[in-house]
Amino acid sequence: MSLIASEWYFLASPVLALVVMVVVQAVVLRLRRGERFFGSVISGFLAGALVVVGLQAALLTVFPRDLDRWVLALVANPAIYAMLAYCFFNFINLGHASIRIRIFKECDERGGFISHEGLRAVYDEELIKEARLQRLLEGGDVVLEDGRWKLTNPRLVPVARTVFALKKFVLRRESEFDRPS
Repeated sequence: MSLIASEWYFLASPVLALVVMVVVQAVVLRLRRGERFFGSVISGFLAGALVVVGLQAALLTVFPRDLDRWVLALVANPAIYAMLAYCFFNFINLGHASIRIRIFKECDERGGFISHEGLRAVYDEELIKEARLQRLLEGGDVVLEDGRWKLTNPRLVPVARTVFALKKFVLRRESEFDRPS
């Protein structure tokens, strides 16, 4: 008899498949040096899907008796994996989508056209950094003292460390402004 109820193995399997998806997506993105972003997402999704299907087959072989386990394996777990994968895709796609939305907005505000120089003026690295600093200042997260920025509210520091670690792992860089190594 197992120390852990068999249902926990079934319920953990979509999460394990998601972990495989994330790792495969990151590895494929790194191997392709940041090219074909959506291809890496599809590769990760397919790898995770294979894992969830394989795990369900293995679990049904090991724990074949109850109908509720079959429902978990054949209906719930593939659906849970698909929903988790969808959430992950939307999470990593936020950066790409937000830039596209801003560019669409700039083009629309200028009658459907924007010059290369006009776009670079709006998305200049310094302007973006200044806007980010202004948001931090207005949010009470930093203050400017004697020409230096001081952290006043460290509540988001753990989040920032996690995001930078993930960016460095996936993109091999800590900022979208850095060149890939």
